[in-house]
Amino acid sequence: MFDDPLDPGPLLSAPTTDDALTLIDQLVRWLASSGVKIVIIVLAATLLSFLAGWFLRRFFRTMVQSGSKISSVTGTVIRRDPKAQRAAQARREQRASTLSNVARNIAHVMIWAIATMMILSEIGVNIAPVIASLGVVGLAAGIGAQTIIKDVVAGVVMLFEDIVAVGDWVDLEYAEGTVESINLRATQVRGIDGVLWTVRNGEIVRVGNYARGFSIAVVVLDIDADADDELVTEVVEKVTAEISEDPAWSDTVLAPGAVTGILDVDGNRYQRRVTIQTAPGQQWGVERELRARIRAGFAHADIAFAMPRFVETVQK
Repeated sequence: MFDDPLDPGPLLSAPTTDDALTLIDQLVRWLASSGVKIVIIVLAATLLSFLAGWFLRRFFRTMVQSGSKISSVTGTVIRRDPKAQRAAQARREQRASTLSNVARNIAHVMIWAIATMMILSEIGVNIAPVIASLGVVGLAAGIGAQTIIKDVVAGVVMLFEDIVAVGDWVDLEYAEGTVESINLRATQVRGIDGVLWTVRNGEIVRVGNYARGFSIAVVVLDIDADADDELVTEVVEKVTAEISEDPAWSDTVLAPGAVTGILDVDGNRYQRRVTIQTAPGQQWGVERELRARIRAGFAHADIAFAMPRFVETVQK
Protein backbone atom coordinates (compact mmCIF):
# COMPACT_ATOMS: atom_id res chain seq x y z
CA MET A 1 0.00 0.00 0.00
CA PHE A 2 1.29 3.46 -0.99
CA ASP A 3 1.38 6.35 1.45
CA ASP A 4 -1.11 9.11 1.05
CA PRO A 5 0.68 12.01 -0.72
CA LEU A 6 -1.43 14.52 1.24
CA ASP A 7 -0.25 13.11 4.58
CA PRO A 8 2.28 15.62 6.06
CA GLY A 9 4.06 12.80 7.83
CA PRO A 10 5.90 12.99 11.15
CA LEU A 11 7.84 16.16 10.25
CA LEU A 12 4.79 18.39 10.60
CA SER A 13 3.23 16.48 13.42
CA ALA A 14 2.39 18.38 16.61
CA PRO A 15 4.90 18.03 19.47
CA THR A 16 3.95 15.58 22.07
CA THR A 17 3.73 16.23 25.77
CA ASP A 18 7.01 14.39 26.26
CA ASP A 19 8.76 16.71 23.79
CA ALA A 20 7.41 19.80 25.58
CA LEU A 21 8.54 18.46 28.94
CA THR A 22 11.96 17.76 27.48
CA LEU A 23 12.33 21.36 26.25
CA ILE A 24 11.19 22.72 29.61
CA ASP A 25 13.59 20.40 31.36
CA GLN A 26 16.47 21.57 29.17
CA LEU A 27 15.55 25.22 29.81
CA VAL A 28 15.40 24.63 33.54
CA ARG A 29 18.77 22.85 33.47
CA TRP A 30 20.29 25.70 31.43
CA LEU A 31 18.89 28.32 33.81
CA ALA A 32 20.13 26.30 36.78
CA SER A 33 23.65 26.22 35.35
CA SER A 34 24.51 28.84 32.75
CA GLY A 35 21.67 31.19 33.66
CA VAL A 36 22.76 31.35 37.28
CA LYS A 37 26.35 31.88 36.15
CA ILE A 38 25.32 34.79 33.93
CA VAL A 39 23.41 36.38 36.80
CA ILE A 40 26.44 35.89 39.06
CA ILE A 41 28.72 37.43 36.40
CA VAL A 42 26.48 40.50 36.06
CA LEU A 43 26.23 40.91 39.83
CA ALA A 44 29.99 40.43 40.23
CA ALA A 45 30.74 42.97 37.49
CA THR A 46 28.37 45.47 39.11
CA LEU A 47 29.94 44.92 42.52
CA LEU A 48 33.48 45.14 41.13
CA SER A 49 32.63 48.37 39.30
CA PHE A 50 31.28 49.86 42.52
CA LEU A 51 34.28 48.68 44.55
CA ALA A 52 36.74 49.91 41.92
CA GLY A 53 35.08 53.33 41.87
CA TRP A 54 35.08 53.52 45.67
CA PHE A 55 38.71 52.36 45.91
CA LEU A 56 39.94 54.81 43.26
CA ARG A 57 38.09 57.73 44.85
CA ARG A 58 39.51 56.75 48.24
CA PHE A 59 43.01 56.33 46.77
CA PHE A 60 43.11 59.75 45.15
CA ARG A 61 41.49 61.41 48.17
CA THR A 62 44.22 59.87 50.35
CA MET A 63 46.79 61.14 47.88
CA VAL A 64 45.44 64.67 48.30
CA GLN A 65 45.49 64.42 52.09
CA SER A 66 49.01 62.98 52.10
CA GLY A 67 50.22 65.76 49.82
CA SER A 68 48.67 68.33 52.14
CA LYS A 69 50.44 66.81 55.18
CA ILE A 70 53.78 66.69 53.37
CA SER A 71 53.45 70.35 52.36
CA SER A 72 52.67 71.32 55.96
CA VAL A 73 55.68 69.44 57.35
CA THR A 74 58.34 70.64 54.91
CA GLY A 75 59.93 74.00 55.49
CA THR A 76 58.75 75.57 52.26
CA VAL A 77 57.01 78.76 51.28
CA ILE A 78 53.70 76.87 51.26
CA ARG A 79 53.82 76.35 55.01
CA ARG A 80 54.58 80.02 55.73
CA ASP A 81 52.05 81.44 53.28
CA PRO A 82 48.42 80.43 54.03
CA LYS A 83 47.25 81.74 50.64
CA ALA A 84 49.76 79.60 48.77
CA GLN A 85 48.86 76.63 50.96
CA ARG A 86 45.17 76.96 50.12
CA ALA A 87 45.98 77.34 46.43
CA ALA A 88 48.19 74.24 46.47
CA GLN A 89 45.49 72.26 48.29
CA ALA A 90 42.86 73.32 45.75
CA ARG A 91 45.21 72.31 42.96
CA ARG A 92 45.77 68.87 44.44
CA GLU A 93 42.02 68.38 44.78
CA GLN A 94 41.48 69.36 41.13
CA ARG A 95 44.14 66.93 39.96
CA ALA A 96 42.83 64.11 42.16
CA SER A 97 39.29 64.64 40.85
CA THR A 98 40.43 64.55 37.23
CA LEU A 99 42.60 61.44 37.65
CA SER A 100 39.87 59.71 39.67
CA ASN A 101 37.25 60.23 36.94
CA VAL A 102 39.54 58.94 34.17
CA ALA A 103 40.73 55.93 36.21
CA ARG A 104 37.17 54.95 37.15
CA ASN A 105 36.03 55.13 33.53
CA ILE A 106 38.92 52.90 32.41
CA ALA A 107 38.25 50.40 35.22
CA HIS A 108 34.53 50.20 34.38
CA VAL A 109 35.23 49.59 30.68
CA MET A 110 37.73 46.81 31.45
CA ILE A 111 35.46 45.10 33.99
CA TRP A 112 32.41 45.08 31.72
CA ALA A 113 34.46 44.00 28.68
CA ILE A 114 35.65 40.92 30.60
CA ALA A 115 32.12 40.28 31.90
CA THR A 116 30.71 40.47 28.36
CA MET A 117 33.21 37.89 27.11
CA MET A 118 32.33 35.54 30.00
CA ILE A 119 28.59 35.91 29.29
CA LEU A 120 29.12 35.13 25.60
CA SER A 121 31.03 32.01 26.63
CA GLU A 122 28.15 30.88 28.86
CA ILE A 123 25.61 31.46 26.10
CA GLY A 124 27.57 29.09 23.90
CA VAL A 125 29.54 31.47 21.73
CA ASN A 126 33.07 30.26 21.07
CA ILE A 127 35.06 33.27 22.22
CA ALA A 128 38.44 31.96 21.04
CA PRO A 129 37.81 33.04 17.41
CA VAL A 130 36.28 36.26 18.74
CA ILE A 131 39.42 37.05 20.74
CA ALA A 132 41.61 36.17 17.76
CA SER A 133 39.47 38.33 15.49
CA LEU A 134 39.65 41.17 17.98
CA GLY A 135 43.44 40.85 17.96
CA VAL A 136 43.56 41.14 14.18
CA VAL A 137 41.02 43.97 14.18
CA GLY A 138 42.97 45.69 16.95
CA LEU A 139 46.17 45.47 14.94
CA ALA A 140 44.47 46.87 11.85
CA ALA A 141 42.78 49.57 13.91
CA GLY A 142 46.11 50.44 15.50
CA ILE A 143 47.67 50.95 12.09
CA GLY A 144 44.73 52.94 10.78
CA ALA A 145 44.04 54.88 13.98
CA GLN A 146 47.42 56.37 14.70
CA THR A 147 45.78 59.73 15.34
CA ILE A 148 43.61 58.26 18.09
CA ILE A 149 46.62 56.55 19.67
CA LYS A 150 48.49 59.85 19.54
CA ASP A 151 45.56 61.56 21.27
CA VAL A 152 45.41 58.88 23.98
CA VAL A 153 49.15 59.02 24.70
CA ALA A 154 49.02 62.81 24.87
CA GLY A 155 46.03 62.62 27.21
CA VAL A 156 47.85 60.24 29.57
CA VAL A 157 50.89 62.55 29.65
CA MET A 158 48.72 65.62 30.31
CA LEU A 159 46.91 63.91 33.17
CA PHE A 160 49.91 62.46 34.98
CA GLU A 161 52.15 65.50 34.51
CA ASP A 162 49.37 67.72 35.87
CA ILE A 163 49.53 70.12 32.94
CA VAL A 164 45.83 71.00 33.15
CA ALA A 165 42.95 70.09 35.44
CA VAL A 166 39.20 70.53 35.42
CA GLY A 167 38.38 74.11 36.43
CA ASP A 168 41.59 75.68 35.07
CA TRP A 169 41.44 78.68 32.76
CA VAL A 170 43.69 77.72 29.84
CA ASP A 171 44.79 78.82 26.40
CA LEU A 172 45.18 75.78 24.13
CA GLU A 173 46.01 77.86 21.03
CA TYR A 174 42.84 76.58 19.35
CA ALA A 175 40.58 77.52 22.27
CA GLU A 176 40.67 79.56 25.46
CA GLY A 177 38.42 79.17 28.48
CA THR A 178 37.62 77.02 31.51
CA VAL A 179 38.41 73.31 31.30
CA GLU A 180 35.16 71.40 31.78
CA SER A 181 36.32 67.84 31.11
CA ILE A 182 39.45 65.89 30.27
CA ASN A 183 39.55 62.35 28.95
CA LEU A 184 42.11 60.27 27.11
CA ARG A 185 40.80 61.43 23.72
CA ALA A 186 40.05 65.15 24.01
CA THR A 187 39.83 68.16 26.30
CA GLN A 188 36.71 70.32 26.45
CA VAL A 189 37.03 74.03 27.14
CA ARG A 190 34.16 76.45 27.78
CA GLY A 191 34.94 79.85 26.24
CA ILE A 192 34.05 83.18 27.79
CA ASP A 193 31.20 83.48 25.25
CA GLY A 194 29.74 80.12 26.35
CA VAL A 195 31.00 78.09 23.39
CA LEU A 196 32.15 74.58 24.34
CA TRP A 197 35.33 73.79 22.42
CA THR A 198 36.57 70.21 22.05
CA VAL A 199 40.28 69.94 21.30
CA ARG A 200 41.99 66.63 20.52
CA ASN A 201 44.82 66.00 22.96
CA GLY A 202 47.22 65.11 20.17
CA GLU A 203 46.69 68.55 18.60
CA ILE A 204 47.64 70.45 21.76
CA VAL A 205 51.14 71.79 21.09
CA ARG A 206 51.29 74.48 23.77
CA VAL A 207 49.27 75.11 26.90
CA GLY A 208 48.93 78.45 28.66
CA ASN A 209 47.50 77.80 32.13
CA TYR A 210 46.21 80.86 33.97
CA ALA A 211 45.43 78.82 37.10
CA ARG A 212 48.92 77.73 38.11
CA GLY A 213 50.77 79.41 40.98
CA PHE A 214 49.63 83.00 40.57
CA SER A 215 48.38 85.52 38.03
CA ILE A 216 49.24 89.15 37.39
CA ALA A 217 46.65 91.93 37.14
CA VAL A 218 47.92 94.55 34.68
CA VAL A 219 46.39 98.02 34.23
CA VAL A 220 47.90 100.47 31.74
CA LEU A 221 47.00 104.12 32.31
CA ASP A 222 46.88 106.77 29.56
CA ILE A 223 47.39 110.04 31.43
CA ASP A 224 47.13 113.59 30.16
CA ALA A 225 50.55 115.03 29.32
CA ASP A 226 49.93 118.11 31.51
CA ALA A 227 49.20 116.03 34.66
CA ASP A 228 51.58 116.24 37.64
CA ASP A 229 53.45 112.91 37.54
CA GLU A 230 54.38 113.03 41.23
CA LEU A 231 50.72 113.43 42.14
CA VAL A 232 49.85 110.58 39.79
CA THR A 233 52.40 108.34 41.53
CA GLU A 234 51.01 109.28 44.95
CA VAL A 235 47.41 108.52 43.97
CA VAL A 236 48.22 105.21 42.24
CA GLU A 237 50.42 103.96 45.10
CA LYS A 238 47.71 104.87 47.59
CA VAL A 239 45.09 102.95 45.60
CA THR A 240 47.28 99.84 45.26
CA ALA A 241 48.08 99.92 48.99
CA GLU A 242 44.39 100.22 49.88
CA ILE A 243 43.34 97.27 47.72
CA SER A 244 46.19 95.14 49.13
CA GLU A 245 45.08 95.89 52.70
CA ASP A 246 41.33 95.58 52.04
CA PRO A 247 39.97 92.48 53.88
CA ALA A 248 37.52 91.90 51.02
CA TRP A 249 40.48 91.29 48.69
CA SER A 250 42.86 89.59 51.14
CA ASP A 251 42.34 86.13 49.62
CA THR A 252 42.71 87.44 46.07
CA VAL A 253 45.65 89.88 46.25
CA LEU A 254 48.83 87.95 47.06
CA ALA A 255 51.39 90.79 47.09
CA PRO A 256 51.51 94.60 47.14
CA GLY A 257 51.17 96.31 43.78
CA ALA A 258 54.02 97.69 41.70
CA VAL A 259 53.85 100.98 39.82
CA THR A 260 56.22 101.57 36.92
CA GLY A 261 57.69 104.84 35.80
CA ILE A 262 56.74 106.61 32.61
CA LEU A 263 56.54 104.06 29.82
CA ASP A 264 55.66 106.07 26.74
CA VAL A 265 55.26 109.76 25.92
CA ASP A 266 53.77 111.52 22.95
CA GLY A 267 52.16 114.87 22.22
CA ASN A 268 49.16 114.68 24.54
CA ARG A 269 49.66 111.70 26.84
CA TYR A 270 52.04 109.46 28.73
CA GLN A 271 51.61 105.95 30.12
CA ARG A 272 52.05 104.31 33.51
CA ARG A 273 51.52 100.64 34.34
CA VAL A 274 50.25 99.03 37.56
CA THR A 275 50.74 95.33 38.31
CA ILE A 276 49.47 93.25 41.25
CA GLN A 277 50.08 89.57 41.92
CA THR A 278 46.77 87.75 42.41
CA ALA A 279 45.42 84.28 43.07
CA PRO A 280 45.29 82.12 39.92
CA GLY A 281 42.58 83.20 37.52
CA GLN A 282 41.50 86.20 39.65
CA GLN A 283 43.42 88.89 37.77
CA TRP A 284 40.43 90.16 35.79
CA GLY A 285 38.41 91.01 38.88
CA VAL A 286 41.38 92.80 40.42
CA GLU A 287 41.93 94.73 37.19
CA ARG A 288 38.32 95.94 37.21
CA GLU A 289 38.57 96.99 40.85
CA LEU A 290 41.87 98.77 40.22
CA ARG A 291 40.47 100.74 37.29
CA ALA A 292 37.43 101.80 39.30
CA ARG A 293 39.52 102.93 42.29
CA ILE A 294 42.13 104.70 40.15
CA ARG A 295 39.39 106.50 38.24
CA ALA A 296 37.82 107.68 41.50
CA GLY A 297 41.24 108.69 42.88
CA PHE A 298 42.09 110.66 39.74
CA ALA A 299 38.74 112.42 39.83
CA HIS A 300 39.29 113.40 43.50
CA ALA A 301 42.83 114.66 42.76
CA ASP A 302 41.73 116.43 39.58
CA ILE A 303 44.00 114.32 37.35
CA ALA A 304 42.84 113.97 33.77
CA PHE A 305 43.16 110.93 31.59
CA ALA A 306 44.45 111.46 28.06
CA MET A 307 41.87 112.19 25.43
CA PRO A 308 41.86 109.88 22.40
CA ARG A 309 43.65 111.25 19.39
CA PHE A 310 41.78 111.88 16.19
CA VAL A 311 43.63 111.88 12.89
CA GLU A 312 42.16 114.36 10.48
CA THR A 313 42.27 113.32 6.88
CA VAL A 314 42.71 116.03 4.27
CA GLN A 315 41.06 115.46 0.96
CA LYS A 316 42.93 116.78 -2.05
